[in-house]
Amino acid sequence: LPSSLSLRPILSAQSPQSLPTIQSPQPPHTTQIRPRSSRSTRGLFDGRDVRFGNNVPFSLKKTRRKWSPNVQHKVLYSEVLDELIKFKVTTGALRSIDKMGGLDNYLLNSRHVKELKTKGVGKEGQGQQVRNRIVQKLKHQERLKREAVERG
Repeated sequence: LPSSLSLRPILSAQSPQSLPTIQSPQPPHTTQIRPRSSRSTRGLFDGRDVRFGNNVPFSLKKTRRKWSPNVQHKVLYSEVLDELIKFKVTTGALRSIDKMGGLDNYLLNSRHVKELKTKGVGKEGQGQQVRNRIVQKLKHQERLKREAVERG
């Protein structure tokens, strides 16, 4: 480049403050809220929901279909509440309940039950309602223990 076409004087004449700022058209990154079906709020679905796809036969003529979660009607026992509770439960949720050591531990620790509450999406599900009852009962038991210790 000839010295008369040098870019140095142009760049040095502009201070960094005078350069235009480029703003992104998108808002800052936030966590995406996945819509939940009203069906999955009526039981313990462990994050499972209806899935959609295609049947693909030998002729490759695709037809739409859906896969429903394996939902069972079960009566589960809550040790804290000392009662049997009817749930619609997926088989995956039953396995998770066994792994976590019972219904109470599952409801208190599962991210799928807490998810609706923390995201503030829609109405409370059946699992969240029972979870709230368990938390209330545990708080009440703790308060009774504290009062008993204070009394001696």
